[in-house]
Amino acid sequence: MSKEEYVQTMKEKQYDVTVYFKQNYDAQVDKKFWETSFDGEVPYKKLADETLEELKYRHAIFDIAEEKGYIDDADFVSLKRQMEEENQEREEKKERGEPVYGLSEYTMDLYLEYEISSIKEQYCNDEGNEDMEISTEELQDYYNSREWLVGEDGKKAEFEEIRSVLEKDIREMRYEEMVKKAAGDSSVDVKKDSLYTFTLKNIKK
Repeated sequence: MSKEEYVQTMKEKQYDVTVYFKQNYDAQVDKKFWETSFDGEVPYKKLADETLEELKYRHAIFDIAEEKGYIDDADFVSLKRQMEEENQEREEKKERGEPVYGLSEYTMDLYLEYEISSIKEQYCNDEGNEDMEISTEELQDYYNSREWLVGEDGKKAEFEEIRSVLEKDIREMRYEEMVKKAAGDSSVDVKKDSLYTFTLKNIKK
């Protein structure tokens, strides 16, 4: 985990942490906000903890992708280089007057979102992957677990009518469980006090 990767992720998590304290403590986001204690919870420390958990989750995704051969390298430097190459290719297409589909340029957070979504789709669409082959019995059990409605009139959906939806749901749930387990099993050798200090310093930049 590089400092650049940590700060990138930290900036993405700031909004969520701010919303958390607004909703739970009616906190005012002023100059003192990040260092104020709210019933023992301090925003900059929660931000550091949330950032670390997010990084563990992302690393689990990219490690799985590297293992499966979806990407060549799972480290942040390689992902950043890939983003820059993608942006350069898109810029060259624009200069040649060729169509560019989607975004004209990626930011790092949007590129990570795109890569994570792509990895999930590749993994879930491959029935040869762990837990991605689903029996008819499993699908039927999932179908029976709730009421499925379709159309503007909200009529009850028949099993075969939404079979593909059921399969997609189960695969995605199993994928998320696998990633969360891998993230939970991982460990990061970091001193919390140093991490908290670094986080507070970079919030104010």
